[in-house]
Amino acid sequence: MTVRTLDAGDVRITCPSWCFVEHGYRVPPAKAEITHRGEPVWALADTPEHGPVSMVEVGLVQWPYSDRPQVFLCITTDDGDIECGPSGSRAVAASLRQHADHILTMVGQLEEIRAGEGQ
Repeated sequence: MTVRTLDAGDVRITCPSWCFVEHGYRVPPAKAEITHRGEPVWALADTPEHGPVSMVEVGLVQWPYSDRPQVFLCITTDDGDIECGPSGSRAVAASLRQHADHILTMVGQLEEIRAGEGQ
C-alpha cells in the first residue's frame, strides 16, 4: 500500500498482521503520523440495570516512522488515550484487578445494607 505524505511524498507501507485500518487519510499526513492500529476491544459488563456498559478500551498502535516506532498498547481512559509498553500495560492490568477486588468488597457491603433495609 502507498500513502501520500506531506513531507516525504509517496511512502510504501506494509501493514503488520494485526493492523485493521485502511490508511485512507482525508488529508495527507506527515510520514511520522502514519499509524497502524489493531482492532480495539472494550471491556464490557452486561448489567441488569443498564444493559451493556463499556468501561475501558484497549488496542495495539504503532507509528512506524516516528521517533517512537515500537508497538504500544493504547488504553482509552477518562484522560484520553495513553500508550503503554509491556510494563506500563501490566501496571494498568494490575490496577484493574485491584479495582475489581474493591468492587467485589463493596458489593458485599451493598448486600449487607440491602439485607438490613428489610428489618
